Amino acid sequence: MIGVPTAILLGIVLLLLLLLLAARGSTVARELGSAPDLPMLDDEAGLDACPPEFVARIFSSDDWEFVSGTRSRQLQGLFRRERKLVALVWVDQTSKAIRRIMREHTEATRQSHDLQFATETKLALQYAELMLICGVLFLAIQAAGPQRVRGLALYAGTLSQRLTQAQQNFKTVTTGREFHGAGSS
Repeated sequence: MIGVPTAILLGIVLLLLLLLLAARGSTVARELGSAPDLPMLDDEAGLDACPPEFVARIFSSDDWEFVSGTRSRQLQGLFRRERKLVALVWVDQTSKAIRRIMREHTEATRQSHDLQFATETKLALQYAELMLICGVLFLAIQAAGPQRVRGLALYAGTLSQRLTQAQQNFKTVTTGREFHGAGSS
């Protein structure tokens, strides 16, 4: 059995390693985004989460099974490259959208006077988890292809939607308070 200080130290080391992995994935995403043949979006303002059906389709093996049935090596190679590209763009856009949401949330929390520590901590942990997952997905898609990381991608899509919904709820509540407070003055 390990002691509490050792467990804390191991936890910190693990967290740092995970953050480095996420940062590496983000750096690779930026490098890919600068490549002329990759249409990554730089404008984060209009990014919304993709619908779950879209995410499920990108990471599904159904299309691969169809393409592999053609027995055309050229078509299979083209499909692999294109599907990998689409999956990497999805990860990049999801990561950018979540960063934008957290920036908006941070700005909104600065003006709020009745924050709940537990809720804010949970939100921050979900954000960190999602960014870590995006980094892992980015590397795993490059190494193994999108079909092999389907479960993790679906989880990331669901977590991204929950984080987006939480931010929308927070904006609604704080906007309602501001409106109510302005009316009572």
